[in-house]
Amino acid sequence: MRAIKHRRGTSFQSNKKIRGGKRHLRYRQAESTWAAPLSVDALLNRQYYYEKLGLHPWHWHHRQPPMLVRQLAAQHLLITFFAWQLELAVLTEPVYAAVWLVGPEFAHSSQVIVSIRKMADRYQNRFGEPSSEGPPLPAAYRELPGAAKLRWQPHPWEVVVDSFDYPNGWPEWALEKPHCLCQPEGNDEYLLVQTGWVWVGQLT
Repeated sequence: MRAIKHRRGTSFQSNKKIRGGKRHLRYRQAESTWAAPLSVDALLNRQYYYEKLGLHPWHWHHRQPPMLVRQLAAQHLLITFFAWQLELAVLTEPVYAAVWLVGPEFAHSSQVIVSIRKMADRYQNRFGEPSSEGPPLPAAYRELPGAAKLRWQPHPWEVVVDSFDYPNGWPEWALEKPHCLCQPEGNDEYLLVQTGWVWVGQLT
């Protein structure tokens, strides 16, 4: 699995009040009823295409959105996923198509992803094998319309903590979580830290 890099100083918890919260909620409520467009031409050209959430202001403040917002956003991804299936049906080659719902970095990394050819192999193996010990999809998402039509498999969600960012020793928060020390030849060592889970949903 290729993990994302943890940025030092990033905090995923904040008690600051969101400005325009009701306005943002109304937008998410409307967005949850429609699908994002799929560019088949872009998919054929780049071999992948995705729809991410961009849940401003939660995205930029590195904060976890309220559960209601996460449910609305997940519903948008589900609607998008099924709408894209109709357009993907015209393709005559195998397609990797999935919904990724990420626990610890929901706003930044949750998405619908479709890919073909070499990129299909890359995304299919992005997280490695699913974990038999991982938790099931949370009920808050499992109960959404369309979620039961997909097979959801849990995978560890990991971030890279670079020794360059922590010259005086590894941060306590990282050592308290499941982690492993990686020492690649010719490069600085780093920690691979599991911060939570990602659930990958696909048609059976």
